[in-house]
Amino acid sequence: MQQQASRSLLRAAHASLKATWFSSSVAPAAAAAYSTSSSNQGQIKWVFLGPPGVGKGTYASRVAAALDVPHIAAGDLVRAEIKSGSTLGQQMQQIVSKGQLLPDEVIIEVLQQRLQQGRAAGEGGFILDGFPRTAHQAQQLAAVTQVQLALNLSLRHEVLVQKCCGRRICGHCGKNYNIADIYLPADPASGQPEIVMPPLSPPKECEPHLETREDDTEEVVLRRLQVYNAAAAPVEDFYRASGLLLDFEITGGIPQTLPRLMASLQPYIDAARSSSSSSSSEKEQAAATA
Repeated sequence: MQQQASRSLLRAAHASLKATWFSSSVAPAAAAAYSTSSSNQGQIKWVFLGPPGVGKGTYASRVAAALDVPHIAAGDLVRAEIKSGSTLGQQMQQIVSKGQLLPDEVIIEVLQQRLQQGRAAGEGGFILDGFPRTAHQAQQLAAVTQVQLALNLSLRHEVLVQKCCGRRICGHCGKNYNIADIYLPADPASGQPEIVMPPLSPPKECEPHLETREDDTEEVVLRRLQVYNAAAAPVEDFYRASGLLLDFEITGGIPQTLPRLMASLQPYIDAARSSSSSSSSEKEQAAATA
């Protein structure tokens, strides 16, 4: 009953925010931000999927930096809204602190605002992590932009738990670290590979400021993984049916994994660049004959 009340209040806050936002002068610009017109073709528009603790944000930020495209983290957008202390943020906090998923329309609304801001700033393309988490969210995203690739990251369950519980955030600079020192031998019976992940330790200046996220206790982590697993299959099926899903298993730390990941992504990078070049050539030819 309490959970239903929290969600009802959250939806009411969202409805109020949505009414205000869409009645403002930014609504026309927002509509343009989600256009799938030819001007947006050839851009990298990728989503990174995977369970809590798999490293979506870590790898999305590094790949985005390497390709010079914006990295949008749905979790950061949610945390920023919560930190703002708004009515919507307060209701979000009640649900997130219990390890439960926020209603789809709330996440979509917050994300839409971020996309509109990026469009206004001249950003091209994106790498999105933490969204979509449900099939409905995937459908909503497909309705407003043309996702080119859904990268599905995976990692052994016991490692996910250790990684989540080892996460730390510097309250001073905002950087993320992980104090977990993980080693798991290979399991030939199940075909699971050896996992070696040294800690991602903070520098000395960050050590006094390390904080643990409220939802990174083992109890909440296990609940979040259970919730994620229940919703993940339909999302994967959605992108698999569209031929957009790329599965990638993580077996080591960042130095070992990132080169493998970039190699797996190279065909998609080449395809995006080729499409962008073709689009530019067509525009030049059209301008020359006009």
